[in-house]
Amino acid sequence: MSKTPTTSAGLTRRSFLKTTTVALGAMAAGSMLTSCAAQPEAAVVEGASYAPGQIPSESEQIFRGVCRPNCFGYCHINVHVKDGKVIKTSRADYADPAYSRICQRGLSHVQRMYNNERVKYPLRRVEGTERGAGQWERITWDEAIEQIVSKMQEYQDAYGPGSVAIALGTSLASSMTGSYTRLLQALSMTMILPSYDQASCWAMTRVAGTHDDWHANERTDLVNAKTIVAWGANITDAQVQQWHFVKEAMQGGTKLVVIDPTFTYLASKADKWVPIRPGSDTALLLGAVNEIFARDAINVPYVQQHTVAPFLVRSDTGRFLRYSEVNAEAAAAKAAQEAAAQKAAAAAREELLPQGELVAGMAYQSVLESMAYDDQPVVIQGGVPVEASKATDPDLYATFDASGVPCTTALSLLKESVASFTPAKVAQLTDIPEDTFAELVDVFLDQPVTHYVGYGPQAYANGLQTTHAGMTMCGLIGNLGYPGASYGSYWLTSTATDVTYNVGAGIGTSPMIIDLELPEVLSTGKFNGKDCPIKMLYVFAGNPLNCSPDTNRWLNDILPKLEFVVTADPMMTDTACYSDLVLPVCQWFEVEQITGMGETACFNYNEKAVDPLYESKSDAEIVHLIAQGFGMGDLFPKTSGEVLQQIHSGEAAEAIGATYEQIKANKEVRFAPTNPYIAFEGGTFPTASGRLEFYAEDPQPRGATHLAPTAEDVALEHLPHWFPPIHAWPESESCQKYPLVCMSERPRYRVHSQWHSVPALRELDPEPTVKMNPADAQGRGIESGMYVECFNDLGHAVAKAVLSNAVRPGTVVYPKGWHRTQFKAGSWSELIPGDFDKFAVNSSFMDTVCDVCPWNEGSDK
Repeated sequence: MSKTPTTSAGLTRRSFLKTTTVALGAMAAGSMLTSCAAQPEAAVVEGASYAPGQIPSESEQIFRGVCRPNCFGYCHINVHVKDGKVIKTSRADYADPAYSRICQRGLSHVQRMYNNERVKYPLRRVEGTERGAGQWERITWDEAIEQIVSKMQEYQDAYGPGSVAIALGTSLASSMTGSYTRLLQALSMTMILPSYDQASCWAMTRVAGTHDDWHANERTDLVNAKTIVAWGANITDAQVQQWHFVKEAMQGGTKLVVIDPTFTYLASKADKWVPIRPGSDTALLLGAVNEIFARDAINVPYVQQHTVAPFLVRSDTGRFLRYSEVNAEAAAAKAAQEAAAQKAAAAAREELLPQGELVAGMAYQSVLESMAYDDQPVVIQGGVPVEASKATDPDLYATFDASGVPCTTALSLLKESVASFTPAKVAQLTDIPEDTFAELVDVFLDQPVTHYVGYGPQAYANGLQTTHAGMTMCGLIGNLGYPGASYGSYWLTSTATDVTYNVGAGIGTSPMIIDLELPEVLSTGKFNGKDCPIKMLYVFAGNPLNCSPDTNRWLNDILPKLEFVVTADPMMTDTACYSDLVLPVCQWFEVEQITGMGETACFNYNEKAVDPLYESKSDAEIVHLIAQGFGMGDLFPKTSGEVLQQIHSGEAAEAIGATYEQIKANKEVRFAPTNPYIAFEGGTFPTASGRLEFYAEDPQPRGATHLAPTAEDVALEHLPHWFPPIHAWPESESCQKYPLVCMSERPRYRVHSQWHSVPALRELDPEPTVKMNPADAQGRGIESGMYVECFNDLGHAVAKAVLSNAVRPGTVVYPKGWHRTQFKAGSWSELIPGDFDKFAVNSSFMDTVCDVCPWNEGSDK
């Protein structure tokens, strides 16, 4: 395969800003077969002169689009169409003008749609050729669907329904995901879940009950903060659409503090930049918690009523002491309630048993949960144990003997656990001077403070602990649930949809497996102690060969154990290149869509602007055709509109005016309950206790893996705690061999691996680069502009060196998202280990080390 970087020789910035379109005729005249080798740039011609806003030229139509590449923006876009072609995109307005914006990616959609790397037709790997060789034969849709269905039936008949797996990515980001989930359930296929940026989400679920979503105050609330503290968040580049909120807050007097190993562009705009050792954010936060205790700065009323601080914890089990354990009357009531629940659950199970063991079992469990006795945690008030919900002034440091079992409060345990994190220890671990640490604690205490948390700090093996510690710190001082007071990354998902759609054609019995566990499952043929022989993988809305860790493990271990791989995507991605069959999927503006997530807190309607190019089909139609092959096509709507009508219906949708018809008519419907949205408003949390649970009574892994937690592991997980990254730490064995911590950054020119082949953006950003400090380069004989090889035991990547004092000595920084065909050799994901923390089960992208040397093509390092 060619390793030549994609470039754009004939496109100028001037012609880009006037907006361009690709000459369809030039593409149609090319080869029918798409290769995985780097494609020559498609010819471009100037379209209509660019003008912002809804100003159509003669014979031009404008449709409403939504840009949704998972940058969280969900910007509204005008899609300008002439003669059946999209000729340009421009900014469209939201009802709230704060969200009316567009970036260079949004302006370049034309070049992304009419791109030579679009998958034009169903393609099948030529028999006898290697995966990745780029040898394809064009087949018909009938042939493609027949082969997919026959393979699925073959494997499921021989090995069970779970032998066929669907890998879900994050790039679809719309309601249409429900089509595939419905199919997966109906055919009882195994689901492969992504592990990208999940440590923070799981910590929020554990502590605040948010069920995998990041919850912070809406960005329009930033003006209410005294200080914005940006943790590993390069907002000016990674989330361009959010920068204006920060800038407007600063213009109103809000201060900006940036905590980041790298002197980013955002850091250059800050009132204070605090460089930190990579992977040590947890230590800084635990030190801040200890300093809050030392300064007696706890917000007593808040922690008494809105956190589990006063709850008594049993020393034998680590669980909260319950009122039935100290009160005979409560014990009797609990026993009676549980007996009644068991009787009712058994009756429900018996009634539904004819529908199958799975349905009957679910009914049984549902009744038990709905009739569960509310056994309140115990607090001490006035020297006696009382139910937590009835206490007005509970003791925060009480002790109690429960029939010989010593108990103490969660707050006492927290104070004891962080006592060793003195300013001196924090300085040693984080490389932040003690006086600077003291200044940071002053900032944290001068509320309200918005902690704008990026995804860098959680991308280490200890990332779950970072978010757990951050939420704990904010909870202790009451910096949650009020204007300007927040912690996290803002991202909302609405549940005002028909949640039964996913299981409307049946309920599956096969497992959900996190992708990091896939190598173990394929190696052993087992998952969670049961047989799980996966033979076929269907990938949609994702590009794991590019975005997942350890690419060589995918190439040399995972893919060889899969007998058949299908990828459905608009573009010839890295994953598509190594598939056996590739299906062309519609681009966003070729199909009707609704999104219900992101930072705008709105359902957004995306109109179909043009007919699908070539032989592309919508996800809904592809799923319908597969279901038809199994004789259940009538259970799967064929068009996107029919799917959306079913998903966006029901009482929840009607209650907020967000039915399909209403969203379509209004183009947007806000679903956030307040404006601006304030996370955990008034100190109310969607946890079992209704409080911030900084002490996790029953800490669970995000998903089952072969790394089963021990009792000792669980005991540590109750509270946030420190352990260093696996690799990216000076004392690690890996770092002794490869001394440079290897970190990625989110560039302006791509979102993950999307927009990789857009000519205008490639003119601005033509090839992979790696940034390093001149001090590290000097000892390695490296000069700026030289091609260098970054390498470790897992793989390598060749990129052009950029020397910069903004990069912390001992680290290298690379813009992520380049496809393998755009490197002279290797790729960034080759370097990233697949190790993970057994509770977070998260891809630790930053927990990576390497060394760098001048590249000598054709020879070893």
